[in-house]
Amino acid sequence: MSCIFRVCGDNLDIESLLSIVALQPDRVWRRGEPRRKNKDKVHTFSGATFTASGADFSEFDVQVEDATRFLEDNHQDVLTMVAFEGVEDVRLDFGIEFRDVAIHGDFLPNHFLRAAGAAGISVLLSHYPCPDEDDQSEQAGTGQPATRPESKSEGSD
Repeated sequence: MSCIFRVCGDNLDIESLLSIVALQPDRVWRRGEPRRKNKDKVHTFSGATFTASGADFSEFDVQVEDATRFLEDNHQDVLTMVAFEGVEDVRLDFGIEFRDVAIHGDFLPNHFLRAAGAAGISVLLSHYPCPDEDDQSEQAGTGQPATRPESKSEGSD
């Protein structure tokens, strides 16, 4: 999944929030629970993530179109989440392939920006190094699937 819709807050009652929206989360975590990848640490806030786009890291334009449709199709649920007591952060996080070029630019069209602004959400562009074609060929030759890096943010552990 390359574009994730995320809602979280220090004192968020995530079960109550999820009970009043139709969207089904991909992942839910609660403040004080052990983190998935580092059981020695606990979550410092509660939250949930939802898939806004499953397009690949290299398909930013597709991610943006999918995310725009996600915001439009789920507008009322998104507004409900933004206004819910205890919610401190609502964002779309785009996972984008980092390109080794002189100038790395990623364009967000006005129809997407209007949808995000109308919903009152933030936008994060997370750039990840991805294997180049030679690396993918070598990896494919070993029978190992290409892997994508995971987000380092706490809610995505």
